[in-house]
Amino acid sequence: MKITLNKVDVEDLEVQNFVKFRSKKHKLTGKQSVTQLVSRAENFSDPNSKFKNSDLNELSKRGFLDELISGIKTGKEASVFLGKNPDGFVAVKIYTDLRVRSFKRDASYREGRFIGDSRIEKAIEQGSQKGLDAHQILWVQEEFRQMKHLYGHGVKVPKAIAVSGISLVMEFIGDGNANAAPRISDLKMEKDEAEEAFRQSVQNLKLIVRSGRVHGDYSAFNILWHNEQAVVIDFPQVIEFKNNPNADAFLERDARSLCKSFMKQGIRADEGKVLREVREH
Repeated sequence: MKITLNKVDVEDLEVQNFVKFRSKKHKLTGKQSVTQLVSRAENFSDPNSKFKNSDLNELSKRGFLDELISGIKTGKEASVFLGKNPDGFVAVKIYTDLRVRSFKRDASYREGRFIGDSRIEKAIEQGSQKGLDAHQILWVQEEFRQMKHLYGHGVKVPKAIAVSGISLVMEFIGDGNANAAPRISDLKMEKDEAEEAFRQSVQNLKLIVRSGRVHGDYSAFNILWHNEQAVVIDFPQVIEFKNNPNADAFLERDARSLCKSFMKQGIRADEGKVLREVREH
């Protein structure tokens, strides 16, 4: 089924599901504070467990996560934490349980995705307990898969490191003092800097399209600015041109959202021109 996407307001699309912690570094005080933020918490009889959460403990056992240090950003669908492993700082994205969140227009993103089990696919469509569990895991796994794909095609994205359940470990984009890079939408840039950030954002979008993908939620709200480089984030909704008949409609919306979100920086771009540029091969 092919859908027609109405014009959407960028702020309604991104901001409503993405709010910051009140302080830049919201310290986590022990295991219980983590479980309060992650509804999928579990109790373990093993007193040596670092976390009261099965996904985080699995990542810890595999050597990808030693501790959670502080909160970076939180939202209705996922929260991002500053973590640490033997290699240094990492970002840990932990999804909210599917039963207490909702993905708007999720079916249009999922169309064409390979599941490989007709019973699971049916359970997802019916919204059964089994289907919700499978849907949740598949959504997070898809983000991990798409991050690796885009990174391999030269798109400026955080490097995907590991995934377990509804938790994902990735490269931390920030400085050596654990200060996370800001989103472009949170900055007030000088003219030259804004123009360069927009140029890089268009280039990243072009590389995404060249790799056969559409971001699906592309704007300054999902692009970090670090060391004068635009770094794209947030990928569970990424779709593939070859599998999803809605891809062109989502790409048109991505170009429109990108241009609109950069108006805050004084950039007045022609979305039609941007769309033509990113479609060129």
